[in-house]
Amino acid sequence: MTTPDWDDSVDVVVLGSGAAGLTAAVTAAVHGASVALYEKSQTVGGTTAVSGGIAWIPAHDRMPGLTVDAAMDYLRAQSLGAMDDELVAAFVRTGPEMVDFVEAHSDVRFEVATGFPDYKPELPGGRPAGGRSLSPLPYDISRVGCWRDRITSFPADYSNVGFDAETRARLHADIEADAGGDLCVAGTALIAGLLRGALDAGITPATGCRGVELLATEDGRVGGVRIEAGGSSRRVRARRAVILANGGFEWDTALVEAFLRGPMRGAVSPPNNTGDGLRMAMARGADLANMGEAWWVPIVRIPGDTIDGHQRSRSVRLERTRPRSIIVNRAGRRFVNEACDYNSMAGAFHYLEPRGGYVNDPAWIVFDAEHLRRYGFLGVAPGGAAPDWFCGSPDLAALAAKTGIDADGLMQTVTDWNSGVAAGGDPEFGRGSSAYDGYWGDPQASTVAGRTLGPIDTAPFYAVPLSVGAMGTKGGPRTDCDGRVLHVSGGPIPGLFAAGNAMAGVTGRAYGGAGGTIGPAMVFGYRAGRAAADPGR
Repeated sequence: MTTPDWDDSVDVVVLGSGAAGLTAAVTAAVHGASVALYEKSQTVGGTTAVSGGIAWIPAHDRMPGLTVDAAMDYLRAQSLGAMDDELVAAFVRTGPEMVDFVEAHSDVRFEVATGFPDYKPELPGGRPAGGRSLSPLPYDISRVGCWRDRITSFPADYSNVGFDAETRARLHADIEADAGGDLCVAGTALIAGLLRGALDAGITPATGCRGVELLATEDGRVGGVRIEAGGSSRRVRARRAVILANGGFEWDTALVEAFLRGPMRGAVSPPNNTGDGLRMAMARGADLANMGEAWWVPIVRIPGDTIDGHQRSRSVRLERTRPRSIIVNRAGRRFVNEACDYNSMAGAFHYLEPRGGYVNDPAWIVFDAEHLRRYGFLGVAPGGAAPDWFCGSPDLAALAAKTGIDADGLMQTVTDWNSGVAAGGDPEFGRGSSAYDGYWGDPQASTVAGRTLGPIDTAPFYAVPLSVGAMGTKGGPRTDCDGRVLHVSGGPIPGLFAAGNAMAGVTGRAYGGAGGTIGPAMVFGYRAGRAAADPGR
């Protein structure tokens, strides 16, 4: 094997500038490595930058009572036997250390997201009162200088629709306006704070640079990467390691159809996650895991709403949680607790009836005039005029005719729903019985059930199509506890690491709570960066 002619040379190359990549880069640099950070997009931050920026760290020491044993019990209870206990234990035990390190070597400062329940808080080890989710404090974005306008963001249209907007609202994101625009929150604050740490460590991200091929040295180890930028390519030597942190594959149709367990109708992430890291690792013989899984989420597609020339998908959480709305399938039947955590809803959408196919996909959110008046809906302000695509109808029969929903099924379902609400519950799916169910509901209600249960009884009635999408994918190369990518033969691929959505999801099917993506991404970015900087570790 011939050693490539190198155009550049550093100790560690990191691909991707989201939370995983920036954490890995800062960690490697602090531990003595020279680091080059390459980002495919023209902006930095990836999916993290447009997220709520919350990290789920289940056994941190900033709140009493968060134990490793309870966290492990909780994750086991929802993983259905699909998690690697050794990897999960590494995540749980390293979380507090990572948080302390990031705060010591970047501008990020965390606070407990008070009262944010775990997503399945009634399971063994769950936390109904929350405490495991950490939010970045608001950050003075002027501290990153010219980079302030080079952090990934979504277009401002329909800005109050989707997870990023909802979470920012819950975190009182209007602080930005009060501070003259210099304070940022949520994912922007997390990325900006990490970026400041990278810049201070001497790392200047190279944007518009896509990693396309892992290059081997004469001894067979991964010794560098081929980078494409501006129509040309160059070979960058990584004397110690390459760390893949360049996201999942949710925007690549061929990979989605080949691997995911069921329909995934649209990604809510920026359209750059096309499986680059996955393909590079596969070409080096990487073992794969968790390939059927994604960070699932129900989505709507607003007419005329595009991003980078693609139809945009928006997550749905407030609209399905607040009172006076339900989700039904083509038969007019409910099939899920509408207020449960988004990831858990995928199983219902993926239900495959032998003769009917995916009978719950597509579905519709059905709501009434009082819901629209009180809460608004998908960008329409409370009391605002409903657009035509809300399918406004004077009665349920007319609504069924407009949408193609079975009329008899819809009318019976609404009758049953209203009867349950009048009795104070949801006997079919238990909506309103979990502490999580009310978190995104009507804050004026005095009970959890009251925050999410309400009759559908006031004309006109509306319905909006709903399907299943993803925030990102969970599958990728299998790794050890320090993020070393494992070969199909079992041992590590020398010189290759992965973190974030570019690696096989550490928690398997489990999704612990708010920040269940970012928490593991940062922990394994930290562990990978530390190990990559010290090959003898």
